Amino acid sequence: MRNFQNTLLLLFTFLSFTIIAQEDLLTQVEIDWEYKSNSESRWSSSLGTIYRSPFYNSGKFDYSVEFLELNASQKYSIKSNHSISLIFRYRIKELFDSQRTDEKRIVQQYNHSHKLKGVKLKGRLRVEQRFRDKFTLRNRYRFGVSFPLNKTDNSLKEWSLTVDTEVLWSVTSHKSSTFDQRFTAVLEKPISKSLVFKLKPEYRYLDYTHDAHDLWRIYGILSISI
Repeated sequence: MRNFQNTLLLLFTFLSFTIIAQEDLLTQVEIDWEYKSNSESRWSSSLGTIYRSPFYNSGKFDYSVEFLELNASQKYSIKSNHSISLIFRYRIKELFDSQRTDEKRIVQQYNHSHKLKGVKLKGRLRVEQRFRDKFTLRNRYRFGVSFPLNKTDNSLKEWSLTVDTEVLWSVTSHKSSTFDQRFTAVLEKPISKSLVFKLKPEYRYLDYTHDAHDLWRIYGILSISI
């Protein structure tokens, strides 16, 4: 198991340097804030915001705001490792760029996870209704593995790594259906009980059945939860 973890960490390092070398690299900063209700029942709810801002794009430092998202969700835990959720999202874009349109999303989500010999297997199924200039139905499934990189009794000193892949199928009335694939690695380190830093390199292989092209991204994420 230790060899397996070391191998994935080396892959994460190699992926990060590979992405940095790309000419079409997009680097973004993201700040997430989330409030979760304290409930002993199977039902729970949360409110949150996401702020995302690119600062490096294809060899140039170019600071701008991509969007500010407001979201609310209702979750039902079927078991401790199975849950379903209904999520509402509103992405504010036009405020920062008059050429862009705000986006609304309604998301139905199913999560499952399983622990296996020191690692955690995680899956997520999403069905999204996206309302922009035109309506898009997007279906997506993500599967990954997560594990700690060091052994410690202090959770604030623990480093963890998650590696996953996700397939996306988008259906819209004005063009043919598209299929995308994403490969992601997330290095995570808690700063405090309510603050977590994440470094997330990602490779996207877009529309691979019609007009295949790829995109590399690196996210620096600060997650705040209360």
